[in-house]
Order: sequence, then C-alpha cells, then structure tokens
Amino acid sequence: MRRPRRRFVALVDRVDTLRASDEDPVELIRRGIVHVDGRVIVNPRARVPHDAAIRVRRPKPLRGAAKLRAALDHFAIPVDGRVALDVGAAAGGFTSVLLQRGAHRVYAVDAGFGQLRGELRAEPRVVDLERHNLGELDVTVVPEPIDVTTIDVSYVALAAAVPQLEQLRFAVGAHLIALVKPVYELKCSGGPTSESDLLEAVARARAGIEGVGWEGFGVIPSPVLGARGAREFLLAATRRRPPPRAGAHG
Repeated sequence: MRRPRRRFVALVDRVDTLRASDEDPVELIRRGIVHVDGRVIVNPRARVPHDAAIRVRRPKPLRGAAKLRAALDHFAIPVDGRVALDVGAAAGGFTSVLLQRGAHRVYAVDAGFGQLRGELRAEPRVVDLERHNLGELDVTVVPEPIDVTTIDVSYVALAAAVPQLEQLRFAVGAHLIALVKPVYELKCSGGPTSESDLLEAVARARAGIEGVGWEGFGVIPSPVLGARGAREFLLAATRRRPPPRAGAHG
C-alpha cells in the first residue's frame, strides 16, 4: 500500500495562525524564536511539513533593557539614526533598546563569547564584536564616528575603562551613558551601602570620564538592582572637547 504523500507549506503561513493579532509572522521567524520540530528556522518561506510541531518561544526580558530605557527617557537622549557603541553588551539588553529606539548601527562589544542573543546576532544593524577587549578597540574595528556610547562593565572601574576608548572617533556632541557599579569604582570586597560611599563611587566614575573629554550632566539611580541587590547608577555625559594631551597645562 502506498504511503500518503506529506504536505508541505511555507513556514510563514503556519506561524500566521499562531501569532497574536499585532505580531508580524515574518519578523517572528527572522528573530530566531520560531522552532520547527525543535529546530530554529529563520527563512519565512522555508517549506515545512504541514503537521510539524511549531512553537514560538519568546525570550525573557533582559534586565539591562530597563536600565537603559530609564536613562534615555530621563535624559532625553536621541538614538534614532545614530551610530551606537555598546560596551559590555553581554546578552544584549542595551543593544536591544538602542535598536528599538532606531539606531542606525550598533557595535556590540564584549570580551566574552556566546552571550549575545541569536536575534541580535542575526540583526543586520548589529556588528557583533564579542571576544574584543577594550584596549583592542580602534578605528580599524569601529570605523565610524560614534554618536551614542553605552557602558556596562564588570571587574573594572569606569575611570579605568572609559580612557581605553580614546582610540575611537566620537562625533561632536556624542552622548555617553555609563552604568556605575560602586563595588568596582571603590574596589571593595562587598557592595557599599552607605550614602557617602555611594556618592564617592559616582564621583570617582564621573571624574574618570571627564578626564578624557566627556562632560557629565546627570546621574539617576538604576531602576533595577545589580547582583545581590547592589545599588547602581546611570551617569550621562556629552562629548564636549578632545581629551587633554599629556603634559598640557591650563
């Protein structure tokens, strides 16, 4: 007896029946969150068995996203059409927000590997610069002038991290948003909790940033606590002048 022939349909047609009314099935597939028989397929026109098991698996929200959204909103920093640098991208919380706000391109930098979410790797506006240390960044790696820089790094103070970006080109009036983690600014073993220590951590971060050509113009508490409930802050700055030359006076 002849076995019945399997029917195949375009993946987008199957996903169209699974989506909520306001979701684009093509976008869901291209984001890499549609699984067909347990395997991710990113081509909306791929032919799949009519009876294949199809699931839309939405990733959990990234904690960093809420932090950056709060800073962009509070300081009214524009992102649309601008080139951004995300230092310490990790899974891509900051990168995702920059894309949502209309960034022309985002250079996602991280010393680690394999953390950036798949949908961000597949996004043509993202330049994945994993396995890159700060000291390796220069105009051969990031050839465009940068309009918006975000920084979320661990194990190093901002006062030490930001000067390592000086081999890059920043647009006049560029913006910077840096996540201040007091435990690293003060180089202490446990997270500081006193108001005086927290203020000192922010002051050190700001001084380090301003020493290389940035002008801080505001600080807000992070709306999301850090590791082990640590308090963190978001520091905003503008690129106002070139960094001082060694040996310069006045």
